[in-house]
Amino acid sequence: MKSQGRVATLISVLVILLVASTSAFAKHSGKVTLAFAASLNGSSLTPGEYKVTWEQHSPEATVTLAKGKNVVATTAGKWVDHEVRYPANAVLYNVNPDGSRTVLELRFAGLKGALVFGEASPRS
Repeated sequence: MKSQGRVATLISVLVILLVASTSAFAKHSGKVTLAFAASLNGSSLTPGEYKVTWEQHSPEATVTLAKGKNVVATTAGKWVDHEVRYPANAVLYNVNPDGSRTVLELRFAGLKGALVFGEASPRS
């Protein structure tokens, strides 16, 4: 009888730990369209649609961009909460002095935050 009680308690604890770890390292995804060639933390990206997945480590995130079935970049980013819920997916670029572009933020429809890269300062 005591053995069954201990097993039930152990199972309950394991379930709680599994649920807690799942929310702490939640995976998210969305799609963005790059209108311009750009770099993202040293990776070159061509114009087109990308599937973006990220695993959030609060606030740090591991971000993966795939074009079709090919992963083209995996990089570190940061999830920054903003005061605005974005109406559409968007890419925020920095235009460098040589005319090239660097991705600063990826914003996703319906979310109140963005993935921020490099030294970009949070924006609304």
